[in-house]
Amino acid sequence: MSPIRSTATTLAAGTVLSLSLLLGCSSQNTSVTGTPAAETTPSAIASASASPSATTASPAASETASAVVPATTAGLSSPVQPEAPANLVIADSVNAAGTIRARSAAGQGELLMIASSSEERGHLEASSNYGLEGEQTYQADYSIVYRSGKQDQVLLKLPAFLFVRPSDQVLEFDTVRFKDAEVYLLAPQYKSGHGLVAYAFAMERGSGEVFPLSFKQGEIVHDTLVYSELPPFPANQNEQLVVHSPEGAGTDPELKPRVYDLDLEKRLFIAR
Repeated sequence: MSPIRSTATTLAAGTVLSLSLLLGCSSQNTSVTGTPAAETTPSAIASASASPSATTASPAASETASAVVPATTAGLSSPVQPEAPANLVIADSVNAAGTIRARSAAGQGELLMIASSSEERGHLEASSNYGLEGEQTYQADYSIVYRSGKQDQVLLKLPAFLFVRPSDQVLEFDTVRFKDAEVYLLAPQYKSGHGLVAYAFAMERGSGEVFPLSFKQGEIVHDTLVYSELPPFPANQNEQLVVHSPEGAGTDPELKPRVYDLDLEKRLFIAR
């Protein structure tokens, strides 16, 4: 992530919105540390330097982002190389590492999306497929963790991740309940014109284990789920995940929704 120069300076080479699918997850040891969130004023941004990498209702949905101090743990890492109008983003301020962008209760703990580096907060200079003029932009290295007590388990890393939201409310993971597991979906980017891109996680009821899920169609495995920006949203029907595909310009709409079977042992949703 390049240093932010001023509220009037365009991010000429920022990281772009995530519309392409993640290509893979590889296990590695990692740590996430945070300090109490502190937002600088625009006059102080010129000297700030950021890191080079950047539905079930709950009371948390009305919160604004806050900071926490995660513990060291091991997890998965996936590169994010999205497409994008980086020149539409105007930087406004910098938040400290540890800022929470999404959270949901999960079993005896909670799922969190946390900025593991300094977070650049800005706004869109003009309306586009990704959001309306003036809406909030967020860019940082993010980690999705499962927190139980004082222990954090890193499930996924999203380096140099940029997304747009209408406000700074803390996001909520959508919950889809199955007989043997709770499934949680998180789509940070709320619109794109090409479908929502969601990351999926499961909590197995018997063991209480929490882990990321992938999606298999034929011989291809994807780390994200893409679905329509309009309802109906992904749901459990007869112990199968039913997903309506996005309809983009120049493409023929799918007449039937996609249907996935959940395989907890393989940590996959497998398309029929």
